[in-house]
Amino acid sequence: MITKLRKAQDSWVAKLIFILTALSFMSLFGISGYLDRAASNPAVIRVNNRKISLAEFNMQLDEQIRLAHKLFGDIEISDEMREAMVNELVQKNLTEQIIKETASKERIYISDSLIRTIITSQPQFRDENGHFNPARFHNFLSSSNWSENRYVETMRNDIIKRFLISNPVSNIKVSKTLLDLAAKSESQRRIFKYIELSADNIKIDRKITDEEIDQYYQDFASEFIEPEKRNITVLEITFENIAEKVEISEDEINDFYKENLSHFVVPEKREVLQMLFADEATARKAFDALKSGADFYDTADKIAGQTREETSLGVVDKDMLIAEVADDVFHVSLNGVVGPVESEHGWHIMKVKSIIPGSKTNDEVAHKQILDTLRTEKAYEHAYDIIKKIDDKIGSGATLEEIANENGLKLKTVNNLTDTAVSPYIETAFSYNVGEISQATETDNGFAFIRIDSIVESHPQTPETAMPQIKQLWAENEKSAILNEIINDVMHDLENGDSINEVASRYKLKLTTTDALTRSQSFAGLNQTQMSEIFNEALNSAKQFNLNGKTIIAVAADNASPRSLSDEDKNIINRRLSLDTAQQASSQLINSYGNKYDVRVKYRQLGLED
Repeated sequence: MITKLRKAQDSWVAKLIFILTALSFMSLFGISGYLDRAASNPAVIRVNNRKISLAEFNMQLDEQIRLAHKLFGDIEISDEMREAMVNELVQKNLTEQIIKETASKERIYISDSLIRTIITSQPQFRDENGHFNPARFHNFLSSSNWSENRYVETMRNDIIKRFLISNPVSNIKVSKTLLDLAAKSESQRRIFKYIELSADNIKIDRKITDEEIDQYYQDFASEFIEPEKRNITVLEITFENIAEKVEISEDEINDFYKENLSHFVVPEKREVLQMLFADEATARKAFDALKSGADFYDTADKIAGQTREETSLGVVDKDMLIAEVADDVFHVSLNGVVGPVESEHGWHIMKVKSIIPGSKTNDEVAHKQILDTLRTEKAYEHAYDIIKKIDDKIGSGATLEEIANENGLKLKTVNNLTDTAVSPYIETAFSYNVGEISQATETDNGFAFIRIDSIVESHPQTPETAMPQIKQLWAENEKSAILNEIINDVMHDLENGDSINEVASRYKLKLTTTDALTRSQSFAGLNQTQMSEIFNEALNSAKQFNLNGKTIIAVAADNASPRSLSDEDKNIINRRLSLDTAQQASSQLINSYGNKYDVRVKYRQLGLED
């Protein structure tokens, strides 16, 4: 049962979904709320009396789709990807139910006290003193949308899984013989020769006949349809049009300037150092040391007991300082010292380390900026009134030309507009009949009224109009037929014992010879599975691969001297082989457990073939 599902993991899509499923294996999102309702739905997965309902399964599938969108953006979930998700979720649910059933049969139980000990010992749930902090634990659950019961149950199941699967598998060691064989296979190198064929490179030595033109016109009639086209007139009113007619008073400009002063006036800023003392005598001692030439940081360290970070206030403006020192600090010159000055916090000594001059926007520039801003804001406010006014005029029979002349606006025409065109008017243009004027339609910078001037209905193209498409279709099919004939001839000759050199020369095809390659390398875009296939073939045995519209015909031409493996290479092979062995052993263990139970999956109800 489970072995059957593993075939879905061969494609890249399945591997992507496998990642998603693995990420959510410990996830609790969106499932627990549906458990109570599951009983009223048909069971689609069953392990003895343990069931997964169709509703529960669909909730898991929906969560996978949401997770895919979260991780990879707004990707389209194709039928292939959806089927891969379903296969992976079936396997995941079977594994979970088999493990639960096995734990029950073997009377494996994980106590609450053990779970509690594990949770309270996790560093992320401890406070600064190393004690378990319930608030941190519950914040984690809240941010993850997990319930405490579900988190505990998931942890319990994970421990059981480790006991039944991970621990036994971890004791399996890869034999030296197997490692040696893997290293020998990895070090093996071969030289390949290949021919790359593509329809793009095929030349047609004849022209399409009149009979073929007629036949293509009839056979592909649905391809030769002229889409519906519409000619429209557009009266567009932009917010700039409205803003030009909006009157703004000087009082409004002045009020805006005062309310948004920080946009136009950047105050002077200063980088300030500070020492703070509890009593005046110590402050005077530090001030005298500064007058004698002592460094501010050294003095702060020795007398005030302050670190360099504590001494620096950073870059501040006047409003950020306390009132007692603000005026003096922003009056003194660069490197000047202020103090000691008393405040409610103690006695302050301050030094100006650097000065960043303030700036002010030119009055004319500020005036224009404010005027444009206020006009734009009022344009939005007046837009509704203008739209209503134009609607009333259209309702009383006024034409777009009359409205445009009255308001000093320009009309524009858009001809031959189809429903596949990229246009801000497309939806509106195809929602009205000839002679009708639309309601106001929003555009990127305003709104528009659209009149439908004429409509050319969708209709079949004439043979003359369709001729470019007919010739293109014919050429594509002709090239494909010629290409398939060449491929068949090449493969026939190679399988009959001719060398790839002879065949390439006979058909005037380019022959490429690779460097000496290992299994983990590639040529002509072959993936690792395809490389393994051709590595396992006998010398000069032809293999055909179809890749992204091109065909590769290749042979292993010769064996090369093995690649020397470093210790790191051997360690990588060891780790990879150990991982593969562990995964296979895990699958076998789960299968062996599952073979003892009544395991059923209703594939058709899940949208899969039986």
